[in-house]
Amino acid sequence: MNDPEALIGKATSILGAEEQILAAGIFGLKDDYVAVGMGTAAGASLGDALLSNPLASGVGAAGGMHATRSALAASKGVTVRMLVAVTSGRIRVLDWETGAGPTRELLSFERSSTDVKVSKFGLSRHVELHDAVSGRSLVLSGSIAPFVSEAKGDKAVLTALSGSR
Repeated sequence: MNDPEALIGKATSILGAEEQILAAGIFGLKDDYVAVGMGTAAGASLGDALLSNPLASGVGAAGGMHATRSALAASKGVTVRMLVAVTSGRIRVLDWETGAGPTRELLSFERSSTDVKVSKFGLSRHVELHDAVSGRSLVLSGSIAPFVSEAKGDKAVLTALSGSR
């Protein structure tokens, strides 16, 4: 379902076949850890206050985390999860709806003018994209963990991006 070839096929169905897609993977928007922590704590407190139940507290925490991530993504004009497709000339970012796949392109970065910086965070990789011409930037988070279904596609994207500026 999330193997690299299937993801390339899904990206091609939205972007067309004019540019060959070299790699595709599902990435998330890098978290704002303070905001997510505060949203999680607020959700947990609300769940506990309403029902005085540890399960309600856990559900509230998850809800607070999701709401915070969704608000952060919306403020940047992207979605919480995104399909990143790399061609020889561009890095194309599409929305990603779990269970449905991509529906539209959100952003595009020219590889010739985009600085790509990859940093390690445990088994995650943060990918910072900054287009020097347009000033547009985006920081994504992917996984290389062997037990994560998206890891193969993310690794393929990271390898393809290693040849960027």
